[in-house]
Amino acid sequence: MNTQLRRTFYLFSFGFVLLVGVMAYWQVYAREDLTNHPSNGLQSRRSQETPRGLIFAGDGETVLARSERAGGNEYERIYPEGEVFANIVGYWSNRFGASGIEIGQNNNLSGTGEPETLDELLNQFSGGPETGNNVTLTLDPELQRAAYEQLAQSNTGRGAVAAFDPETGETLALATYPSYDPNVIVEEGFEEISNEPDNPLLDRATQGLYPPGSTFKVVTAAAALQAGVLPTDRFTDDGTYETPGYSFGNYRGKKYGEVTFAEALVFSINTVFAQIAVDRVGPERLATMAREFGFGEDYEDYPLYVAPSDLGLPPEEWAQGNTAPISFGQDRVVSNVFEMGLVASAIANDGDMMQPRLVREVRSSDGIILDRPTPRTLNEVLPTETARTLNDMMQGVVEDGELLAAQIEGVEVAGKTGTAENPQGQPHSWFISFAPAEDPEIAIAVMVENGGIINENGEAETPALTIAGNLMRTYLDRPAPAPPSQQPANPPGIPGGGVGGGQPDQLSQPATPPQPAAPTPVDPFAPFRNAAPQQQQPVQPAQPPASQQQPFQPVPRRSGAGRMRAKLQL
Repeated sequence: MNTQLRRTFYLFSFGFVLLVGVMAYWQVYAREDLTNHPSNGLQSRRSQETPRGLIFAGDGETVLARSERAGGNEYERIYPEGEVFANIVGYWSNRFGASGIEIGQNNNLSGTGEPETLDELLNQFSGGPETGNNVTLTLDPELQRAAYEQLAQSNTGRGAVAAFDPETGETLALATYPSYDPNVIVEEGFEEISNEPDNPLLDRATQGLYPPGSTFKVVTAAAALQAGVLPTDRFTDDGTYETPGYSFGNYRGKKYGEVTFAEALVFSINTVFAQIAVDRVGPERLATMAREFGFGEDYEDYPLYVAPSDLGLPPEEWAQGNTAPISFGQDRVVSNVFEMGLVASAIANDGDMMQPRLVREVRSSDGIILDRPTPRTLNEVLPTETARTLNDMMQGVVEDGELLAAQIEGVEVAGKTGTAENPQGQPHSWFISFAPAEDPEIAIAVMVENGGIINENGEAETPALTIAGNLMRTYLDRPAPAPPSQQPANPPGIPGGGVGGGQPDQLSQPATPPQPAAPTPVDPFAPFRNAAPQQQQPVQPAQPPASQQQPFQPVPRRSGAGRMRAKLQL
């Protein structure tokens, strides 16, 4: 009898401990996830009966979301800026759940977190309304609007922009197009929007994964510099790079002859980068450098979901036929605009990648500051000297490559273009950049989906380049340089073609015997002539009025050893 009582006691004791453990898990460890789950009907109902906090842009004045009384004791969510900020702010719907900052900062916005002021504590005990806290984001509203407008006016009308402050990690803009109106979703329009063919619910800035093309060459260049390759090291390009079973070529079969490593970046020479990646860097170093820059990182502390960039295969499984195309951002490599913007930011910030931030501060409804995150380093990607060397090489891409669309009067700009080959259609147009290069204030990545359209002459369009230049000038409040009235022919001995990265980054092809040259000579510069930007008109959104514009002046060219003096006829 005593044995049976003991067993019963042990059984009940075990059940009691298990019950306490389960309750502790749901009440402590999983409380926040349960509270913020989009399908939590109790929270959705509560949000209708109490006003959620305001969401502001970085100026502290532009309201991105507010609650208004809809009748009786219920409130509904209003989004004054509509589509422009929809991918960031998201939506809060009783029927369709929530997304964006609305769910990422739900504890603050709904007031369901622990009470942090006396009023909140009293309201909690008295059962009174617990008005949510106000959240101010880091976004520059003018830059965000300009990015949205520029994407809407691009040649395909699909793409994304990510802009950061390299020193603090603050997100300055995060635009995607096409977008959606969150006010329509709140009014039961989710199903119609979700069925639209251009998928406006997809945040192309953080969730869309695309081959990065030649923008990935800055990662390869960083690995090469760390492996001991110098910008002045010379390489010979005969138009192809052979690996067992595969042959890699330059766009339209161009041959560059003897070039330096720095020139290979300026002219975006695929074969030289393939040679460096296979012979001087190797799979392990290249993969390690990509991971240092954030490939594979999901940025879990960022309040929006970020799809991790991917190299496809672990480096121990790479053959030379993988390493070569990976070096110029093809093969199975995929990334997003958010990640490539952080790559540019890390180089701009002397090799330190800052923790990307979207929330500047949280205040209670009566104005008390509850949280103000401070900048912190996420990863020390590169030594300072290596980052500065790469910075200078990227300045050469813009200056020596004569990328007028990216230049800013009186400001040095660093950048790298990419026209990424896409098996499903036209190439994607990329550009990553930062300025001023010597003391960067903005780092930006732009991708126009299928925007690198190849015309009948074999020329690739470069809309991402123009968009990035316009946005950096908007943020820095500087004009573009005027196009030079005359440009001399290329002096003898200067390699031709490939400037601006307007070349599709060719995927590997099976090795074949050499083919006879085409009878008609190819102009090596033709695909890379970037037209100078037009003077901004006052009628355009997010542009300064004519009274604030200054006459365009040419950007002064820097002096220094090793700088190429070739000019392209743009």
